[in-house]
Amino acid sequence: MCCGAAFTASAQGTALLTFDALRNQIHLRDPQISPNGESVVYVRSLGDFKRDRNDSELMLVQIAGGAPRVLTRGKFRVGMPQWSPDGTRIAYLASSSEHEPPQIYVLPMNGGDSQQVTRAGQGVLSFAWRPDGNAFAFVSEDAPANKKDIEHHLDAVVITDEDYLTQTAPLPAHLWVVDADGSHATRLNSGAWSIVKSSQPVWSPDGTRIYYQRQPDAVFAHFVQQTTYAHDMRSNRDAQVFGMVDAQPKLSRDGSLLAVSLPRHGSLYLQKDVSVRRAGDGTEIFNTRGIDRNAHWYAFLPSGAGIAFGAADRVHDRLWLVSETGVPQKVDLGDVDFGPDASVSNAGGIAFIGERTDRLPEIYYLAPDSNVPKRLTDENAWLDNYAVARTSEIRWPMDNGMTADGALTYPVGYVPGRKYPLVVVIHGGPIETSTWDFAGFEEGAPLAQIFAAKGYLVLRPNYRGSDNSGDAFTQAIVGDVSSGPGKDNLAGVDAVRKLGIVDESRIFVSGWSGGGLQTSWLIGHAHFWRAAVSAAAVNDWYQQTLLADINEPFGEAFFGALPFTPEARAKYRAESPITYVDDIHTPTLILSDTRDPRVPVSQSYTFYHALRDRGVTVQFTAFPRYGHVPSDPVGLEQALKAWVGWIERWSK
Repeated sequence: MCCGAAFTASAQGTALLTFDALRNQIHLRDPQISPNGESVVYVRSLGDFKRDRNDSELMLVQIAGGAPRVLTRGKFRVGMPQWSPDGTRIAYLASSSEHEPPQIYVLPMNGGDSQQVTRAGQGVLSFAWRPDGNAFAFVSEDAPANKKDIEHHLDAVVITDEDYLTQTAPLPAHLWVVDADGSHATRLNSGAWSIVKSSQPVWSPDGTRIYYQRQPDAVFAHFVQQTTYAHDMRSNRDAQVFGMVDAQPKLSRDGSLLAVSLPRHGSLYLQKDVSVRRAGDGTEIFNTRGIDRNAHWYAFLPSGAGIAFGAADRVHDRLWLVSETGVPQKVDLGDVDFGPDASVSNAGGIAFIGERTDRLPEIYYLAPDSNVPKRLTDENAWLDNYAVARTSEIRWPMDNGMTADGALTYPVGYVPGRKYPLVVVIHGGPIETSTWDFAGFEEGAPLAQIFAAKGYLVLRPNYRGSDNSGDAFTQAIVGDVSSGPGKDNLAGVDAVRKLGIVDESRIFVSGWSGGGLQTSWLIGHAHFWRAAVSAAAVNDWYQQTLLADINEPFGEAFFGALPFTPEARAKYRAESPITYVDDIHTPTLILSDTRDPRVPVSQSYTFYHALRDRGVTVQFTAFPRYGHVPSDPVGLEQALKAWVGWIERWSK
C-alpha cells in the first residue's frame, strides 16, 4: 500500500537528466556557522573529468543574503573548516599539491592570504582550535618506526586483523599541539595504541584538557573498541573518561556536560544513542533512547538548551531538539530534510545541508525558535532546467509483524494506469537508509533519477537492518543478515506490483555493497528478474569475515560468532549468496574495484566463475582502483553507466 503525501512538486525544466548533465553537480559539505551567527563557511567540490579528480574550495555565504564568495584557490583536498573562537579567522585542512599530505592553514577574515600552520611529515588528520584562539590540537600519524629498514626492502608485515590488501604495517596516530603561527609543535602522547583516525579532538573551555577517541592499536577493524580519553595539559597524562565503548565526544559550551554516542547492543555497527553526562563524574543527565533512532549527528545547543539530534526517520532525514530534561521535539522543516552535516552557532542557529526530492542539496539556515529553514545557496541551479522525477513513500508489511518502507520514484512523464519497467536499487550498509531526497550514492538517488528519465519505476527499499525505524527494526537483521532483508525486499516488490503499474516482464534488481549482497541473494531466491547488477557484493560471508578491513568484529556483530565451529560455519554458509548459485538463471553484471578493502574482490571473482560455469549470462567489469567505491569522478561515472547500460540492454 502506498502511504504519505502523494507527490512532491517537480522542477520547472523539461530536459531529461543524463550523465553528462550530472557532471555539473556541485557537492557541498562541512557547513560551519560563525560564532556570531552571521555567516557560514562550507566546502564546495566539483568533479574535474579531464584530470579525473575532485576539486574543492572554501566558500562563504552571509545568512542575511547575497551570493557566496570563494575563499581559497589553488589548493587540493580542502576540507574541515573551523572558525576561530572570536570569528576573525578560519582554519582548514588542505594540500599544497596533489601529492602532499593535508596541513592546517589559517585564513584571516580581514584580508590577506592563507598561512600554512603545520608541516607534519605524515600530514594532519583532524584538528581543533584551542579556546583562546592561540593554538591548535591536531592528530597526525606516526612515521614508520622501521623507515630505514623499509628503504632497504626489509618490509615484512606482521598481520593480525588487517585486510587482505595490507602491504605496510598500519601506523598509529597521536595528539600534537602547535601555536597558531606554526611555532612550537609539540607531541603530547605516544604508544602502540592509536587515536581513531576519523575522530576529532575536543578542547575543554578552559584549555586544560583535550578529549579524543582511542583504540587499542592502529588496525582499522579495531575502531569498534574505541573509547573516550582525556589528555590533561597540566600533568601531561592521559586517562580514560567513562570506561566503555563510545564515540564522537562533544562538550557543552560551558564544559560541564560531555555527550557521547553509545552502542545500544555493544557494537558500533548497530544502533547508537546519544548519552549526555556530567563531565566531572560521568553521571548521565539524559539520552536519546526515547527517540529510538540511530544517531547520525548531534551537537550541543546554547548552555541549558539541550542538544540538536539528526537521524533517519522512515524515508526522511529529521532533526530533533532534546531538552536537558530529555524531552525530544521533532522539528517540522516542511519539504526540506535535515542532512547529517551541520553546525550550531553560539545563539542556537543551525547551518545544515538541506535535502529535497526535487533538487540537489544546498546550504540552509534554521534560526533559533524557528522551524522554517532559509536556503542560503543555489549552487545546483542548473538542475532547474531538467525534469526531476516525482518520489513518494511506499510501505508494506513484513513477515515478522513489522512494517518496511521505501522510496518509490515514478518515471518522468508518468501516466496513471500505464505499466512501466521496475528497477529495484538497494542501499548498502546494511545499517543505512534510502531517503526520498536527491542525494547519496549508495542510497541510489542519482541512479533513481537517471532511470526515471529513461522511463523506469525505481524502488529503493528500506529492509530490516536499515536505521530509519527504530532499534528493533535495525536489530532484526542480526542472525538473518541476508535472508531476512531478502524477504523484505521481495515483499516490497510485491507491494509495487499490487499498484498495477509494473510491466511484469521487466523487473530488475541491483545494488552496491550491502545492496550487491541483496542482489546476489535475491536472484538465487526468485526467478522473475529480467536482469541484475551485483556490485561490490558480499557473496561469501566466510571470505568477508576473514579478508575485509572490518573482518571479525563485523561478523561477530551480525552472526554472534565467528565461523570456526560447525554450527557457526553452517550459519555463515546458509546466509551466503554463493550457496544458492545453482538456482540462479538471471543475466547478471558484476562490478567491483580491484582493490576493495571493504568487500574483497575475490568474492566477485568467485561469483563470476560460478555463474559462468553454470551457463548463466554474466559479465564481470572491474575498475583498477583502491577503495570500496570509485572515488574519482571518471571511475564513478564509468560504474554508474555500466549499471544503467546493463539494465537498458536487457530491457529491450
